[in-house]
Amino acid sequence: MPRISTLVAATLIALSAAGAAHADSLIQPVPVPDTSKLAPEAAKKIADERAVIDKARASLVGPPLAEAYADLGALYARNDFDEAAAVAFYDASQISPNDGRWYYLRGVIARRLKRNDDARANFQAAFERDKVYLPISFRLADVLLETGDAAGARKLLEDAAREHADQAVPFAMLGQLALKQKRYADAVDGLNKALKLEPQANGLYTYLADAYAGQGNTKAAEEARAKAGSVAVQINDPLVAGMLSPPPRVGTTVADAQALAREGNIQAARDTLAGLLKKNPDDVEALALAARIEATLGNQAIAQTYIDRALQAKSENAVTHVSAGIVAEYGADDAKAYDEYRKAQKIDRKQPDSWLLLGNAEMRRARYAQAVEQYRGLVALQPANAVAYAHLVAALFAQGKCADALSAINDAVAKNKNDGDLLQVFVRTASTCPDADAKTRDVALDYGKLLYKERPDANNSTALALALAAHGKFKEAQEYQAQAIFEATRARDAEAAALFRTTMQQFVKQQMPDRPWPAEHPYFKAPLLTATRAVAAQPAAPAAAPAKK
Repeated sequence: MPRISTLVAATLIALSAAGAAHADSLIQPVPVPDTSKLAPEAAKKIADERAVIDKARASLVGPPLAEAYADLGALYARNDFDEAAAVAFYDASQISPNDGRWYYLRGVIARRLKRNDDARANFQAAFERDKVYLPISFRLADVLLETGDAAGARKLLEDAAREHADQAVPFAMLGQLALKQKRYADAVDGLNKALKLEPQANGLYTYLADAYAGQGNTKAAEEARAKAGSVAVQINDPLVAGMLSPPPRVGTTVADAQALAREGNIQAARDTLAGLLKKNPDDVEALALAARIEATLGNQAIAQTYIDRALQAKSENAVTHVSAGIVAEYGADDAKAYDEYRKAQKIDRKQPDSWLLLGNAEMRRARYAQAVEQYRGLVALQPANAVAYAHLVAALFAQGKCADALSAINDAVAKNKNDGDLLQVFVRTASTCPDADAKTRDVALDYGKLLYKERPDANNSTALALALAAHGKFKEAQEYQAQAIFEATRARDAEAAALFRTTMQQFVKQQMPDRPWPAEHPYFKAPLLTATRAVAAQPAAPAAAPAKK
């Protein structure tokens, strides 16, 4: 489980002199708990860890200081010294008042201390700052119920269920609330929805049986009670898990943090960056990556403070300006993002991200020739990158130059004949370009069949469908396209499913698509970056799932 400092790297980077003074005035000394009842080795370990943290705190400001307080809070929380933990997390929240996580963990500790009013206030403060992290909503709803605000809890849960229809918890909580209020039909509906999403949560059958009984449906109640078990609905709460878990091993370099973030191990990436910034608060590479991560999570204000600090430390740094552009893009400031990417490219023309993101920005502006120029720069730096070629092909199609697109992907495939990713782009390009000759389309069909045989996923399925349609085999194309739609629907990828349906409609009409991906695909309609819970250290380029090589 992640260490709490992995959840802390999102604190504010630079405070104004007045703000820092204000925070200092609110910080409380963290008490040293009585460890005399612990085993001697356990007490010594806690004392040693506290000494390390206190030593670090003495020379820290800004985010590293908040991290130190949060580490201290986690140390005491996982050893059940909740009073001391409460003070430490309070101090962290004063240093980083825009970070909802510290209020959230304050609320968790307050609940453990049975201070429901404090918990409610802190969960509400956390929710005001972070409406993405679902456990905040659930814990706030729970404490609202316990403090007598059933209407507030119901509204919160209904909003969560509407916005996160793939999560069982809000439906389960709504069902249990309805049962308490004797709204039996609503209880049955909510509990059944929760069980459909999480069938292993057999503890819900007890409530479902009571709901059926309330309706007078004895048979259904008996059937539900027969299925009742002890498995509760699972709440994925990495913040609390991180607080209560021992410190894991983390990386020691920015490259390590990048690798961890790409793997989806954001907590470890944050912990790595936290350690680097403790050693050097002006490490621009670490600051820039921290800004990217926080922007990706939707922590815009925090990301901005990281990037401001990085620019202050070293203004003529390409990585910093790329990250500044990414932060601006997540903040929906396309113009500022564009300017930052251009600055980065001017400083260092060997930064792939600046070429990719400027290309996307040009696509948003429908300046396809300029986008082509950017994507050509990208493939020059990354000649075996299928995603880069997919962007280039899309821009050339948008420019009306499919022959150039076919030539570009042909050259790439000739140099990387066993690259399934590039081959899939070739199949799409050759199948949809009117300038492709019959022989080229035959080759595309052969490759399409080979890729599908190696990995029959949604993207290889739709690529094969395009190749079949290019040969007039629209009925077979529909069969493979239907599989792609099914796979996307099963994966709950509504966006991909909608794009696949667009192509299916053309096949039904026996119309051949005139481009490798639908016109609404992100390759053509490059969207601004938006916050997501699925985080990557680098900006995510929308791409077809690659075939196995």
